[in-house]
Amino acid sequence: MTMTVRDLRGLSGLPTTKMGVHKWLSANKIPVQPNGQRLTFALSDLPAPVRLAYITRQFEATDLPGGTYDDAAHEAFAYLPPKMRAEAERKAEIARLLVAAGKMLTGLQKAALARQRFGDEGTSMISLRRIERAVAGVDPINFAPALVAKYRLDGAPRKAVSPAALSLFMTIIRDAGPQFPLKQAWCDVRDLKVVKGWDWPCWSTIRRHWNSLPEAQKLHARYGHEETAKRLAQPAMRDKTSILPLEWVSLDGRTKDFWAHSGDGKARRFTFLALVDCATNFVLAWELAESENARSTVRLIKRACENWGIFDRLYPDNGSAFAGHLVAGGAVHKFRNAKTKMQGVKPLGICHHLGIAIHFALPGNGQAKPAERCFASLSRVIDDRPEFKGAHAGHKPGAAPDARVVPVDLD
Repeated sequence: MTMTVRDLRGLSGLPTTKMGVHKWLSANKIPVQPNGQRLTFALSDLPAPVRLAYITRQFEATDLPGGTYDDAAHEAFAYLPPKMRAEAERKAEIARLLVAAGKMLTGLQKAALARQRFGDEGTSMISLRRIERAVAGVDPINFAPALVAKYRLDGAPRKAVSPAALSLFMTIIRDAGPQFPLKQAWCDVRDLKVVKGWDWPCWSTIRRHWNSLPEAQKLHARYGHEETAKRLAQPAMRDKTSILPLEWVSLDGRTKDFWAHSGDGKARRFTFLALVDCATNFVLAWELAESENARSTVRLIKRACENWGIFDRLYPDNGSAFAGHLVAGGAVHKFRNAKTKMQGVKPLGICHHLGIAIHFALPGNGQAKPAERCFASLSRVIDDRPEFKGAHAGHKPGAAPDARVVPVDLD
């Protein structure tokens, strides 16, 4: 219900002047809206004592007894959203008009009077009958809480669903493919509900139930435990601000897509080995080798240390070329060759001799290697260059050349 300053004047405890009411509204932080030369505000925004005083005065003006104030109902009413309170207050004013009119007016006359005072919204004959039923037996002073009680904060009551039917529905989704339609699973259960005597509501109800499930449960039903854990795993956020140059160096290799020969005419897909500084993404050293092997890796580490100095930590994956004795011999922990069959003296790798600590990436976690990001960027600008036209046989690691593939010279 919309009010003006004039409606508040004369209430107990409020200023008696227009300016005083203006200051009181501002001090109590009550939202006001200009309407011509007047300021308007909502009845539901007023403090509870002032709202009660205004309603009581309205009752006295219409000779309508207020009744007993329901503290619990009004306390719950105060915690409702402002929009719901404002709508309930408007309905309460309509209800008081209907009760005050009593049997002196017909239903059509009441509807016409309500539309004249409150507008067309919510003043139809059906709406007015609904309001009268809602306040039947309620004291007029408690009309607003009574008219908002029809709103259910927890939604409508859920329809009965048999646990066995719901279990079959989830089992069908689990055993079917990830793209299996949910509605078809609902249809499969629907076809059995008469035979089994199950409670199985309409499709829209089951769809709302499915949408209300936690995302993890829906993914688990669709894709299984392993894929769900992979999709919900929180990515590790790297922070390079505390890393110094040459403190962490990433080592990795990637087989190129194009075919080349080293002068003997034999086509090979050479492997690009690279050492990348994690702090700066700078490529310290690189080499095109016939394969990802330990000797080329040792040569690469030596060249990087000769040009830039010995770095602190090496961060490779678990490939045999990097976890072998030539590179990682003497490392405290590694995923390959952890127990050598050699008795007596165990070979020590180049990292042990240079004092470089080795930290291996977890198996199957290639995304954790910074060098992978470097390879992805370089592949776009190198592998598909016009110089290598005709030297491709596909991007798969096991692709073999055919007669149409012309390898380029390694140089």
